[in-house]
Amino acid sequence: MKRNIIILAVIALIFSGCRKQADYHPYIGETGALAYDSYSTQFEYLWKCISTGYVFWDVDKTNWDDVYDEYMPRFQALDDKHTAEQDVTLDDLKELYLGAMGGMQDHHMNVVIRNIHPSPNDIASYLMVRPGMMEVEKRDYYIESLYDAQMNMKEFLCYDMDNHYDLTVHESATAFVQEVGDSVTYHYCLLNLPDGRKIPYLWQSMAAITPVMRTFGSSDPASAAADLVDHWLTAIKNTPREQLAGIILDNRTNTGGYQDDLDYLIGSFLNEKTEILKTRYKEGPGRLEHSAWSPYYIYPQSKYHRDITAENIPYVVICDIYSISMGEIEPMTIKAVLPTSHTIGERTFGATGPLQPTTSIDLNYGGPFGDYNTMKHYIYTSSFESSIGGKIYEGIGLTPDRIVLRKDHDGSYEPQLDAAIEYISNH
Repeated sequence: MKRNIIILAVIALIFSGCRKQADYHPYIGETGALAYDSYSTQFEYLWKCISTGYVFWDVDKTNWDDVYDEYMPRFQALDDKHTAEQDVTLDDLKELYLGAMGGMQDHHMNVVIRNIHPSPNDIASYLMVRPGMMEVEKRDYYIESLYDAQMNMKEFLCYDMDNHYDLTVHESATAFVQEVGDSVTYHYCLLNLPDGRKIPYLWQSMAAITPVMRTFGSSDPASAAADLVDHWLTAIKNTPREQLAGIILDNRTNTGGYQDDLDYLIGSFLNEKTEILKTRYKEGPGRLEHSAWSPYYIYPQSKYHRDITAENIPYVVICDIYSISMGEIEPMTIKAVLPTSHTIGERTFGATGPLQPTTSIDLNYGGPFGDYNTMKHYIYTSSFESSIGGKIYEGIGLTPDRIVLRKDHDGSYEPQLDAAIEYISNH
């Protein structure tokens, strides 16, 4: 038996030697290796880096070797075109990169490429391929613009919300902050149902509670947003049970942010240390050389603590197609951990892999690499794979407990919030 195993190993080694191997390429440093001057070399470098550093080869169905075999001759043809003193345009490159990388499952991925031999016919200086957006655009409930969705959301909350429902808005305030590394908007209100019960409601355009709350009680401009988050959590904590109908966290158009926000959104309602997800990374150049899964725990937070499970308080999270990254991980983990939670809206974007900055990429074999200003490429891709409740949501997103589409209602957000209020009113 032992001899047979050795023979099989030798046969496997012989056959593997007949194939092209994806040698590991560094993600930072050794810039001389990046001084390519041909389109085929540029593609081969990116292909090898993705082959060794892409964290989702266990779930991505792309046949990466077939991609190389199909597209390398086409990139070599672009080299021939340039040698013949014919222009190679960004459109020429985009056609090939869309085909080669447009089907990747990582919904965070963004492939940014400069034309190494710029054409005078190019209007832009670089091209972008975003596989996640390409997939999302094919969904039958897709709406065109995140920006428009956020603007509609802000307008509704500021001007229309208190006139639309058979309820009153007891407290209402909006804060727009740019001092947390990115712009973020919070809207808090305390809704009064006709029977007198209350629903603390919070909308966040980004998951940035953690940096915002560091400014609480200070003169920092971000403290205005911290006040709204505090009002929401304090209303949840202090409203008597007979007056508290439920909780609404509105994550529509939430583009992601800080994982530590879960301390506030989940930890405030826990009685004990709880695992909410697992992550793993690439620890070697082989496509399936992953680390062991590492659990991520949330701990009870005392300041805003309330046992909503014991009191059977409904916790509704609204999400949509533009709930992205932490904007969708929050409803996923709330649903997985808190029994009285309920999700309403649309299937989310599907970008759930945590990221590290490019400067930290030497810590493992995966994540963003390159710099299109100096290296003529930059590939934004997840550093880790995450699993929530034993399921990998990358490229899929969360399907809510109740699907309510805004596209069927002329772009209006009201039906989704109506559904949340209706659910709470009846529980």
